[in-house]
Amino acid sequence: MAQIPAAFIEEVRQKTNIVDVIEPYVQLKKSGRNLFGLCPFHEERTPSFSVSEEKQIFHCFSCGRGGNVFKFLMEIESLSFPEAVIKVAEFSGLSLPAEYQAAKGPSENQSATLLKQDYQAAQELYHHILMRTQLGETALNYLHQRQLTDATLEHFQIGFAPDQQQMLLSFFQVKQKETSELARSGLFTQTDEGKLLDRFRDRVIFPVQDQSGDVIAFSGRILQKPDPQRPVGKYLNSPETEIFNKSKTLFNLAAAKKEIRQQGEVILFEGFMDVISAYQAGVKNGVASMGTSLTEQQVYLLQRITQRLIICYDGDAPGLKAACRALELLQSTSLEVGVVILPQNQDPDEFIKSQGAQAFSQLVHHKSLSPEAFMIEYLSRQYNLNNDLEKVDYLNAALAYILPVQSPVQQELYVEQLAQHLNLPSSTIRQELQEQQKTKKILTPVADYGQNQAEKRSAPDHDQEYVGLDSVEKSERNLLNIVFHYPEVLQIIDQHSGFHFVHQQYQDIFDYWVRESLMNEHLTVAQFVDLVPADLRDLIVAIEMMPRPDNYLPEEVQDYITNIEQNKQRQQLQKYQVQVKQAKQIGDSQQELELTKKMIVLSQQMDQAKSVNN
Repeated sequence: MAQIPAAFIEEVRQKTNIVDVIEPYVQLKKSGRNLFGLCPFHEERTPSFSVSEEKQIFHCFSCGRGGNVFKFLMEIESLSFPEAVIKVAEFSGLSLPAEYQAAKGPSENQSATLLKQDYQAAQELYHHILMRTQLGETALNYLHQRQLTDATLEHFQIGFAPDQQQMLLSFFQVKQKETSELARSGLFTQTDEGKLLDRFRDRVIFPVQDQSGDVIAFSGRILQKPDPQRPVGKYLNSPETEIFNKSKTLFNLAAAKKEIRQQGEVILFEGFMDVISAYQAGVKNGVASMGTSLTEQQVYLLQRITQRLIICYDGDAPGLKAACRALELLQSTSLEVGVVILPQNQDPDEFIKSQGAQAFSQLVHHKSLSPEAFMIEYLSRQYNLNNDLEKVDYLNAALAYILPVQSPVQQELYVEQLAQHLNLPSSTIRQELQEQQKTKKILTPVADYGQNQAEKRSAPDHDQEYVGLDSVEKSERNLLNIVFHYPEVLQIIDQHSGFHFVHQQYQDIFDYWVRESLMNEHLTVAQFVDLVPADLRDLIVAIEMMPRPDNYLPEEVQDYITNIEQNKQRQQLQKYQVQVKQAKQIGDSQQELELTKKMIVLSQQMDQAKSVNN
């Protein structure tokens, strides 16, 4: 396989800003010299993922992952190094020389790559059938009746699976696909005899993409009314596979990312058709969960790219209940949340068709309710407000949501809203709120103490790993950090014959750096991480991201070297101390004396070395 030339790799790196590549995946905020966000590789509440625009590297202080722009894409999208280079090159508008196109070889995750290719091929086939064949005419007419334009169908690559048992199977057999690959793809069902049948038949096909834009699943909507004798679900989703986990997937997220970032908010819908209708109405920052309740993983995906989320579920009772459940999940996040209540029990698709695109856009962007205002409205529908006892229950339930609100203005608005529902003077509601606030204050100190302590314990400490190291390992890291930026330090180290790092991984990093810097006098850490074994890369980035002054003192370097060199002597001294104690316990005075002499000589040597260096 042809190798991508090093000169081209370096050109790609130099002409690409790592921040531009990472921002579609992580919402970054400037803090000091670096940018921080929630790590895309593990779930966390406090940002510990750091990106250095100056050094063109990233590092998570929590999980330890780190690297350059290529490493980020390799990790986030399971790409091989050549694939990552090609993707970054395309991002930066650089064309790979034709003779190196062979570098687009199989991914390190060959199985997942093959399944994504299968879904992409199936999507293209289904879309072609819908838009350009007689088999798709009925489905196309149905979608047109739903007021979807061809442009929208093209944008979402919607397709149609005809009512044939092995149409897709035959398509892949022509491509000579292995049966084992097809069986695990989720595109087929398998009979007891092992025969493969197309999973999706006589259904409109909605492709589902991962956050990188690769097709990983389908959702099929039934076209004909089911036989009452053989009921089937309106929607049929792909089963979970190695590339598809429904709790970690949001419909339309990849396509909506740019719009979400530009508008600073995301609209969360219940269904695919709601997202599609909203898009056609001009609301292009919508996503939907995969036919299930909102999950923590889905919330985390959204929290990484935006600060505001608007829930726009169906306006009927199940839709409002689902919105209530979503709010419970969202209350522990940092997201600013709004809720839209659609009138007359309509879903978004119905509202758009009856009221028009402009009315829908106005409703979503200007008439969403705060979580507290929504709960006051939602609870009012759960109680019989013609009954005095239920009125009191409703009042107490609603006040529980108003009590934590800090803004007096907001509290007053909620009091007025509550008074209207109860048909009571707002002064009466306000008096009851004040009474409950007094009660809360009495109980608050004990409760708040525990909460504040928990918050302190969870507060980020980006230096936590470094603080936990012993003095020798701290010296090794600091010395390497200086070596990375000041080539002349190598001459100081060379003056110490036989110098060796205590921990082998630091010695390996040092050896690789010396070798590579001889061939490239302008070597940067962003380049260096591509030239070393994978097991050293995270550590190199952690060393590079250490907070250090912009310069160094020769005395500082000497102290680090001395501390590292004397480690073996300290270990030997401790060994002598143990042996002296043992000799004393067994009454061997001669051995005790000999060992004591050795301890004294070794201590003098160490003191002498310190005085010389000082």
